[in-house]
Amino acid sequence: MKNPYLILSLVAFLLVLYICLYVYYKKGKRKIINVKLQKSRIEILREYKEYDADHEEIRYGYSFKMNNEVPKLLEKYNFSEYMKGISPESDDFVFRLLSFVGEHFRHNSEISLPHNHTIVDIIEAYEQNGKKTNCRGLSLILAELLRINGIKARHVTCKPFEEPFNDCHVVVDCILPSGKRIMLDPTMRLYLKNKQGEFISIERFREGLIEGEQFFENKEASYNGGKFDRVWYMEYMSKNLFRFSVSLDNADVRREDERREVELIPRDYKIEGFPRWKVFVYNPSSFWKI
Repeated sequence: MKNPYLILSLVAFLLVLYICLYVYYKKGKRKIINVKLQKSRIEILREYKEYDADHEEIRYGYSFKMNNEVPKLLEKYNFSEYMKGISPESDDFVFRLLSFVGEHFRHNSEISLPHNHTIVDIIEAYEQNGKKTNCRGLSLILAELLRINGIKARHVTCKPFEEPFNDCHVVVDCILPSGKRIMLDPTMRLYLKNKQGEFISIERFREGLIEGEQFFENKEASYNGGKFDRVWYMEYMSKNLFRFSVSLDNADVRREDERREVELIPRDYKIEGFPRWKVFVYNPSSFWKI
């Protein structure tokens, strides 16, 4: 009869070996990708400013789930009263929603989102975490509030050159009722205009930073109720406007990791070592067309 303790020991050893190899493989796949260049952020962005519009890509499109009911939980924040008297067909309605999120929800980059990512899940977790959430949570809240009111919007993850990265930023890409495109940053209660007073989209923001264009914030812009620092923000976004990741399915879903995503990257950006399931695209016209 075989020694049962010997068999159990062998099984335990093989299990530990499997776990160690799995962790090693996973880390090995992530630690070698695109070490940060020894250049300033704006220099890196300018070096990789070009996309590849002729790249042969998968065919893809975006879907939007619009006009859901307003969650009852929002009445704890007097949502109906706050939005009273302004039509969703007005651009001002979008800016009122941005102000609502900015006044009632605070940011903390150290807070992790809950496993489920519906607007209700995020707000409930916010209340349990000292009334703070991260930039993704704020953008998911704002984007869903916009879609609830029939305004096409999605959250966009803005990433730096290096992978893995220690920090990224999430903002909202929105089509105003007037048809104009705009970037909304609920973390900063912010939107931008150029010298001509035109609203700035995420795409235009990247182009303008590369060209040294000057942008101006709305007067309500602030961080957690305090001062907005324009110089710091422009430097920060010079880092995080390098590549962009978006969901193809824009809806109030429980599991964000179930969303299909594409990531827009510049021409000549190396993708060796990235997970095989990642879908990279190079044509900005297709990526930004919603």
